[in-house]
Amino acid sequence: MRSRWLGLTTFLSHLGTPLTLVASVLVFGAVAGLILLTAGLLVPAVRTSFVALLSIVFAVPYAVKVAQVVRALGRPNARARGLKLERASAPHLYELIDETALRLGLRPPGGIWLTMGLDAKTIASGAEPDLLLGLPLLDAVSPDELRAIVAVILARPFTGDGRTAAAYRAGMRWGEVLIPAVQTPARAGANVAALVAAAWVWLLDFEHVAAAREEHARAAASELTGERDVETALARVAICESYVDEVFWPALVARHSANVEAPDAITQLRNAVHARMPDDEWQRRWNRARAELKLATIDPPTQEMDTPRASAIVDAAPVFTQAFDATWRAANAFNWTALQKGIGARAAKLDELDAIASNRELTEPEAWQRLLLREAREGTPAMLEDLRAWAATHPIDAPAQLRAGRSLLSQQDESGISLIEKAIVLDERYGVEGNALIAAYLRGRAREDEAMDYWKQSEAAAKDLNRGLQARTKIPKNVTLFAHGLNANEVEQIAQRLRTFRGVKAATLARCDTSILPTIPLLIIGVQWRRSAFWFTIESPGDVLTRIANVSLPVQVVAVDAGKVRSLRRSPAVEIYRRPVLTKGQSLARWGRRGQILLIPIALFLVLRASFDNRSCFPDCWLKPEAFFYLVPLIVAINVF
Repeated sequence: MRSRWLGLTTFLSHLGTPLTLVASVLVFGAVAGLILLTAGLLVPAVRTSFVALLSIVFAVPYAVKVAQVVRALGRPNARARGLKLERASAPHLYELIDETALRLGLRPPGGIWLTMGLDAKTIASGAEPDLLLGLPLLDAVSPDELRAIVAVILARPFTGDGRTAAAYRAGMRWGEVLIPAVQTPARAGANVAALVAAAWVWLLDFEHVAAAREEHARAAASELTGERDVETALARVAICESYVDEVFWPALVARHSANVEAPDAITQLRNAVHARMPDDEWQRRWNRARAELKLATIDPPTQEMDTPRASAIVDAAPVFTQAFDATWRAANAFNWTALQKGIGARAAKLDELDAIASNRELTEPEAWQRLLLREAREGTPAMLEDLRAWAATHPIDAPAQLRAGRSLLSQQDESGISLIEKAIVLDERYGVEGNALIAAYLRGRAREDEAMDYWKQSEAAAKDLNRGLQARTKIPKNVTLFAHGLNANEVEQIAQRLRTFRGVKAATLARCDTSILPTIPLLIIGVQWRRSAFWFTIESPGDVLTRIANVSLPVQVVAVDAGKVRSLRRSPAVEIYRRPVLTKGQSLARWGRRGQILLIPIALFLVLRASFDNRSCFPDCWLKPEAFFYLVPLIVAINVF
C-alpha cells in the first residue's frame, strides 16, 4: 500500500471532477491560444470571421463533450434502486442497527433503504450515511447475523485508521463510476469517465486498501459478536448470492417462460432464500464461499428453518414485497416479451427440424442445433447422455466438447473436466471460460490447491486472449477477404447496430483469415462515412469504429474505414446497410429546421451586440426603424421554432 502519499491522493480524489474540469479548461485554452496565434497572421478583415468560425466549430462540441463527461463522473444514485424504510415501519430493525453503530463508536445511520436484491452496503449521505439492505437478505439471515453484517459494512469505511478509511470511501466512490462506465461504453462521456475513474482507483491503491479495510472490519465486528458469528453471517450471504444467481433465476425463467406476464419474482426470491437447500448443494457452496472469503471456520453454518429471520422485525415487509414485485414486472416487461418471442421462435425451429428429421437424415449442423434446442426445452439433466454421446462421436468439435463438459460439471459429474480441457486444446478462446468452470467445480469440492492452478490458467488465458484480439484489430490494406458466413439474423443484428450511428452512410461485411487465434472468426465491417459525420463533434473516427464493433456475437468484429481498405468495396464483401436517401422535401425540411435553430443564436448575438454598441442611448435607439432589422431574425426564429 502506498501509505506515504495516501492522504494527499485521497484529498485530491475528492476533487476529481473539479480537476477534470480544470484540465478541460486548460486544453480549451491551449487550443484557443493556437487559434488566436494563427489569426494574428491574417489581415484584420478576415481575422474576426476566422476566429469566430473556429471558436464555434470547436467550442460548442467541446463544451457538450465536457458536460457529458462531468455527468458521467457523477456518483450513481444508489437510492434509486430501493425504497425508503421509515422508522415507524420497522422500529426494531432501526433499534438493532442504531445499537450496533453506537457500539462501534459511530453515529446511527440516517435511514434505511430496502432493495429487491441481496445488497448490504452504506450510502454516502452527509454526516450520517444511509444503509442499503436487500429485503431477501433479511430473509436469509437471523437478527444476530444481521447485526454482524451491519457491523462489518459500517466498520469498513468509518472505523479504525482514518487515512485508509477515507481512501476506502474515495475508492468506492470512483468504483461506482467505473463499473457502469465500463459496462455501458456507448453512453455519452463513458469512455473518458472510465479512464478518469480507473486512474483514481489505481492512484488510491484500492486493491490493497480494500483488503486492509476488510481485515479491520471483520476484527471490529468480531469484538461485538464473535469471529465465528461474523464468518457464519458473511458465508450465509455469499451462499445465498451464488445460489440465487446460478440456480434460482434460471429456474424462475424456465418455470414461467410459458406465461404471458412476468411472475411475482421477488416473492418467490424471498421464499427461495428462506427455504432449505439440499445438503450437498449447501456444502458445495459453503466450500466456495469459504475459499473466496478466506474464512478460518471449517464447519459450514447450519440450516435451521425454525430460526427467526431478520425480515420478521420489518412490519412493512409484505407491502415492500408487493411494491418490488410490481417494479420488477414493469422493469422487465419488454425483456419478458422478447423472451416469449424467442421461445416461440425456438419452438418453431425445433418443430421444423423434427419434421425434416422424419423425412431425411439431418446434416451435422442441423442435428447439433436440434440437440441444443431440445436441451433448452427439456433441461440439461434430460439431455445429458445425448450431449455426452455427441461429444464422443465428434472429438474435434470444440463447442460440443465445451457444452458437454459444462453440462456434466453442472450435474456434478467430474468427467466433464476432461471434455473441457479437450475443448481448450482445440480452441484457445475457451481457455478463460473453461478453466474458470473447472476451478469453480474444484472449489466446490474443497480442492482449493487444484482450483487455484486452474484460476491461474484462466487469468493467463485471458491475458493471452486480449493480446491476440488486440493484435487482430490491425487490418492491412491488402487483406484477403471471404464471405462473412453469418445467418440472416446475425447480419440484421449488425445492421441494427449501424442504424444507431448517424454518421454512417453505408457499410459492408466480410470475413478475414488470420494466423493469430485462427479458431476465432474475424469479421470486418467496412464503414463509409457521411460527409458531415464529424462536423461539430470532437469524437474521432477510431472511437466511433470501436463502438460500432461492440456487437454481441460469438465472433470478433472489427470496424474499419472502408476508404482505407479498398477490398471492402467489392465482392466477396457484401453491403449490409445503407442510410435511407431522403426525398427532396424531407431534405429541405431538415435543413430548414437546422437553419431555424442556427438563426436563434445569430439573432441573439446581433441583438446583444447592438445593445452593447448603443448602450448609451437606450431605449431611444431601439425606437428607430433600424432596430427592426436586428429584431426580425429573432422574432421569426422564435415564432417558427
